[in-house]
Amino acid sequence: MFELTVSVPADQWAYNQRRLVYLEALLLRVVRDQSKIQEWFSSADLEGQRLPGLPATRDGISNKASNEKWLRQKAKQAGRFHYVYHVSSLPARAFDALISRILDLPEIDTVVMALPDLPDIPLEVHEPDENTAPPWVLPLLRIMRTETYGDIGEAWVILQERLPPGIVAPDEAEAARVLVRLGLAG
Repeated sequence: MFELTVSVPADQWAYNQRRLVYLEALLLRVVRDQSKIQEWFSSADLEGQRLPGLPATRDGISNKASNEKWLRQKAKQAGRFHYVYHVSSLPARAFDALISRILDLPEIDTVVMALPDLPDIPLEVHEPDENTAPPWVLPLLRIMRTETYGDIGEAWVILQERLPPGIVAPDEAEAARVLVRLGLAG
């Protein structure tokens, strides 16, 4: 299996996550209602929405957007230019309220009927990889290398005293099986 790790700045990650949530909500709305998609809102649009966490006036919204450096672009309407703000720039409460309205979710204070009891999801039991060693192997190898110079019997006696807390020592038969499997004993 190939694993890929990419570093992404936290603010970029947050922006993409919020945009994804918004676009999922819009997609649902378009499929349900054939409504038009709107990702950019003017301060007048936001004033009309009366979203929690936003000032009540256009000027207040514009000032907040400017102070918090919301993602914006210029738009022309009725022969005049004004700024429109991207939905992902909204404060969390306003963003969540807008998503709730798009999805027609009940208000947070609304009492919802109890959900039916769902069965617990069974835990997946993962067998350890064949090349994975139990946690007692590394301390045993260190003792053999630095103190007993390869004497596994003497290292086994010392290991019983030196195991870190929470690590259970195996019985001799299990230890022998693991050491043979890992190619550490013949």
